[in-house]
Amino acid sequence: MSTKKYHQDCSPCPLAGALDVIGDHWTLLIIRDLMLMNRHEYKDMLEAWEGISTNILSNRLAKLTDSNLIASIAHPESKRRKLYYLTEEGKSLFPVIAEMTIWGFKRKENDFIPPHLKELLTGSRTKVEKAILKSLKDWEEKHLAVS
Repeated sequence: MSTKKYHQDCSPCPLAGALDVIGDHWTLLIIRDLMLMNRHEYKDMLEAWEGISTNILSNRLAKLTDSNLIASIAHPESKRRKLYYLTEEGKSLFPVIAEMTIWGFKRKENDFIPPHLKELLTGSRTKVEKAILKSLKDWEEKHLAVS
């Protein structure tokens, strides 16, 4: 059995090290779901459009937790369920997610963008970032205060 080799183990490049953590599309889509789509439960993430499988979702959530990009708390309705949320380090990925979204939209314009994110594509990224971070803070105040 071979051991997975990480870029950071053989390359001094910071981008290569970042790709070890967020270098696959499932990881970025989970971060998107937590950051932009208000999906905080495992079952909600499974229902995303892209159709992630249960084993990949479990793997990526564990990887993101180990990397300190997300954390979880017990669900207030059932201790068997969890609520996932972005850590401060996870939230710091907003500019990356925003720029990738804008870049992707420019390459292939479509109607997928939810109304609350349209301004990201047409207006001020700073305004959208403040609104998203406020939304995340409001969620945390509601859910983390009771944990």
